[in-house]
Amino acid sequence: MKKKLYWNITISIVLVAVFIFVVSSFSANFIKSKEVDTRVLASSDVDITTSIQNQKTKITKTESKDYYTYAIIDYERGLNYSWQFQKEADKNISIEDSLYIDEDLRLSLNADTTGANRIEDKVEQKKLIVSFDYHGTLPLKTTVTIDVRDKFKDGESLYLYYYNPDNDTIEYIMKDVKVNNGLVSFEIEHCSDYFLTAAVVNDAVNNPQSVNYIIIGLVVVVFILIAITLKQSKK
Repeated sequence: MKKKLYWNITISIVLVAVFIFVVSSFSANFIKSKEVDTRVLASSDVDITTSIQNQKTKITKTESKDYYTYAIIDYERGLNYSWQFQKEADKNISIEDSLYIDEDLRLSLNADTTGANRIEDKVEQKKLIVSFDYHGTLPLKTTVTIDVRDKFKDGESLYLYYYNPDNDTIEYIMKDVKVNNGLVSFEIEHCSDYFLTAAVVNDAVNNPQSVNYIIIGLVVVVFILIAITLKQSKK
């Protein structure tokens, strides 16, 4: 009887250990934070620099071998930010042909938009809401850099979330968005309403902590099974 008991306990522990290893490995790949390339372009990399200016904004475009970078001073909204589009060797894509640069590259912080209002309704944590004037898919892999020094401290590690208007949900995008010299950089594939926060939003879709809850639940189940087995062995 004791051998059967020990055998059942051993099998239970081994199965759970294997399951936790598999789930953790999958989770690490699924929610791994994206590494953002924020390198400063050396002068030898720069091919062309041009500026566009109107009453609302000044946009300075720098084209290098690998990137199109647009540094924006938004006079109307009192903001400074930049966009970096990564060139793709197999695609001959013009940003100017895909977007209206002087309008589509503008963004707002904590603005009064439909998406921002829904984020305020759903999320209690301290946050910075980033609303893009352009809504839609971007033509190339894109990194946005924003000044957040008025909201977060240098060195803070933030989470990036997205508001999905199609199903009215908050979706986890990435973690470990570091505040460096008052700036944060993060990758996006399409424009809508996002927000940065130092705390996990527990009810978000694809939340990075959800797998931990599964693992904890499995451990509890194992202990319950062991307790039942021990109780039955005494009968």
